[in-house]
Amino acid sequence: MNAVLSRPCVNEAELERSIREIGEEIFSRAEDAAPSLLSMERWQQTAMEWMTQDEDLKLRLFQFIESLPRLATSAEVARRLKVLLARPENGHGPLPGILQFALAYERDDSLFASIVAEMARWGCGQSARQFICGSTPGEALTSVMRLRRNGMAFTLDLLGETVHSEKVARGHLETYLRLIAELGTAARTWTDDPILDIAPWGPIPKVNVSIKLTALAAGVEQMDRASAAKAMAEPLRTVLRAAAKSGAFINVDMEHYSIKDLTLDVFKSVLMEAEFRDTPDIGIVIQAYLTDAMKDMGELIAWVQQRGTPIAVRLVKGAYWDSEKARARAEGRTPPVFAEKWQSDASFEAVGRLMVDSCEWVRPTIGSHNVRSIAAMLAYSAAIGLPSRTVEVQMLTGMGDPLKRAIVAMKQRLRVYSPVGDMVKGMAYLIRRLIENTSNDSFLRQSFGAGRTVGSLLAKPGK
Repeated sequence: MNAVLSRPCVNEAELERSIREIGEEIFSRAEDAAPSLLSMERWQQTAMEWMTQDEDLKLRLFQFIESLPRLATSAEVARRLKVLLARPENGHGPLPGILQFALAYERDDSLFASIVAEMARWGCGQSARQFICGSTPGEALTSVMRLRRNGMAFTLDLLGETVHSEKVARGHLETYLRLIAELGTAARTWTDDPILDIAPWGPIPKVNVSIKLTALAAGVEQMDRASAAKAMAEPLRTVLRAAAKSGAFINVDMEHYSIKDLTLDVFKSVLMEAEFRDTPDIGIVIQAYLTDAMKDMGELIAWVQQRGTPIAVRLVKGAYWDSEKARARAEGRTPPVFAEKWQSDASFEAVGRLMVDSCEWVRPTIGSHNVRSIAAMLAYSAAIGLPSRTVEVQMLTGMGDPLKRAIVAMKQRLRVYSPVGDMVKGMAYLIRRLIENTSNDSFLRQSFGAGRTVGSLLAKPGK
């Protein structure tokens, strides 16, 4: 059976006009949904912009946040702050006045230094809470119920990846099983929401959990392929059984390129087993910033057709662009990712069209804060005659909240990717989100306060 289904031809000029119309509506609604001047959201946004205008200072702040979990006392925090932030005359200019004042203490164990240290801890905690929805299943339940009240669905992800300890891997698995069981029980009392809980093909599980296979099996990157596949497959089976019992949806996240093919192979192998072959409430990620994304999507669609039961696919740009390039350079090979951001954006649209064309087999989900990317997929879906909400939009906790509110106002199904975990485990994730939020290439930064026009933000990638 062919992987690509026959679809009506699309007039590209008309499609671009539709993309622009949808994009302009998103921007307009997002502007209307901007936080008030006195809200915590606005203060967090303002503080982030102020702290990260200076790239050197931003790097030093991120280094401090990364080291914070290892600092046991206020004196250690104060000392680390001064080492990282009290920079010498090095051509980067003076620190902002408020930081100069905060670092004016001479002794790390003074009362003033202790106050500054505790304020720094508090500020980092606030940042973590912006991007992490809770540290326990109970806190996560409170967060997801709040999301649903605001017209948003959720997928919960346990912080942590690529573990090397069997004890840690077992702990992650037990936490996932607890999340699935507790949320499954709670969800039976939730009121049905026709936008969130019904798709054109039927009901959608209210509980949605995202898992990383390397967080459930220790040391897989050091194993031979067969051993690694066996180690990853068994916890996946355990999670799928728990999900079937609780009526939950499971999405398998994609991580570094080095285990991409292994993750896809394990996913396909387990879901072809008799016990799981008819499981519909399962999905996997395809990363559009990879040069082989189109090939991966085509092969996945062909496999689903052979399997006979549809799955969901979450299309994302990818979260490891810098590290993939650095690792490839260190190993003397060609990076597996596109060299330029616009190429990833173009790939996202091309691979997304293939996914939408095959929505009978792969339920299309797009994970993006890029308004052009979102509008392109919504416009294409409508252009080929698919019902509203065939495409699901997903966004990250703590990023682009006005955009989230805009999508909800347009009566599209929005799912929020919501990490769960403690501050220590969340540091790597927090830094990655902060870098994304403040990067010069970040669509969020370009969209809000960077002076670019709506027309340029909605232009076709590469134009």
